Amino acid sequence: FGQVTLYFFCSLTLALGCIFCSKVLHETLLSYVFRWPMELFDTTPLGRVVNRFSKDVDTIDNVLPMLWRMVISQAFAVLATIVVISLSTPIFLAVIVPIAFLYYF
Repeated sequence: FGQVTLYFFCSLTLALGCIFCSKVLHETLLSYVFRWPMELFDTTPLGRVVNRFSKDVDTIDNVLPMLWRMVISQAFAVLATIVVISLSTPIFLAVIVPIAFLYYF
């Protein structure tokens, strides 16, 4: 039950974060497009402008959530592995802490 609840809240947080990022990205792109000079709209095809919007929003909506979900799940898998090893072999903590410190720096 706890794993289902945690997964639900993780997915909900990820979805709300992606909605917020999409909104901010779209508003930022739109404000920059409105600042373009009018000559640019005469020379640049409309499809190129729309394609730029759709590509960036697609990245935020589809690619980033998938990558974040993989990163978070792998981080929790590593953390769970370290906890299980630490519970079964307590001396592991005395070894892993200095190694992690050296690895980080």
